[in-house]
Amino acid sequence: MLLRRRLYDVYPVIEMDYERREQGYLALGSYQDGANETGSKFGFTQPVVMCYHPEGRKVMQMMVGTNKGSPAASSSSNITSLPAPTDPDVRLGVYGGELVAVLYFDGYITPQTAEVARRKLIKALQADGIALAGPESAGFFRVGQYGAVHTLEQRVNEMLLRVNV
Repeated sequence: MLLRRRLYDVYPVIEMDYERREQGYLALGSYQDGANETGSKFGFTQPVVMCYHPEGRKVMQMMVGTNKGSPAASSSSNITSLPAPTDPDVRLGVYGGELVAVLYFDGYITPQTAEVARRKLIKALQADGIALAGPESAGFFRVGQYGAVHTLEQRVNEMLLRVNV
């Protein structure tokens, strides 16, 4: 089991509530491709993060990449400079500023594989005396997906749980 801890600085995301993943990929990818109030195009980033709330709500997030039209390929780290989405279901947000525990796992993300990974990570954290923080202590979790959406290659995923410092 490969377990890591990461400290994330604050970063801007585009996000939306979704039922099916392809809805999120299409809408969030469209923002990155110029479906925003200025038509700006941004570099795609990984991972794509799916947030699962205990009551069943699902939110997909993509970090906003660098602005492709900027002469210096400027960073998108200042959320106040980002253009508003044209899709009313897509919103800008800020994430990070947190310490997370990460567990890598392979394969497709299903409710079953995610739950197995979540339980393994929680068990490892408990063995180390590390407590979950915030909503994670009530069942919230995130899964990061790397690589092409449709691929025959082995897919790498991460279970991410916020922990107390």
